Amino acid sequence: MTQTKIKQWWVNTHFLHSSFQKVYYEIDWSNFTCKKMPLDTSFVPMQVPSDAQLMGQVVMGSSSSWGMGVLVNTWYGSLPGNGFYSSVFTEIGCIPLTVSLVTPASGWTTVSTFDWVLGISTAMDFVPPFFCAKSSLEETKTPDNFFTALRSLAMKSNKMV
Repeated sequence: MTQTKIKQWWVNTHFLHSSFQKVYYEIDWSNFTCKKMPLDTSFVPMQVPSDAQLMGQVVMGSSSSWGMGVLVNTWYGSLPGNGFYSSVFTEIGCIPLTVSLVTPASGWTTVSTFDWVLGISTAMDFVPPFFCAKSSLEETKTPDNFFTALRSLAMKSNKMV
């Protein structure tokens, strides 16, 4: 975490005190305020869903020489609301590289990741700051999912520029 960021979002989808939290935090560092928002965790693009089907396996890059490519698996499946997704993970380590999805409600979304570092260098980056402890869960009609939370962050970041 860098302190130079004015707004930072935390997505908390891990076990905490033996209960699945299903929340994320919108943090405003300039005012030291925090919103605790409900999160739909039915589709998390950082893992291969249990009902995913293997589309195929290829080498990204080149297989001509050692170290010039990476073996990847492409998975696909259906989403609620007549949606569809495909995702690419490395064969070794199952590291997520790209996920694309389409739904009638939101259209196409693609997220690509890169420069992964294995292991956690600063575990406290996953713990919301002290001023979030007093935050109550905000009431919404439907909880955000990974993609709607990310879209909201992009829209808010765009307004800051």
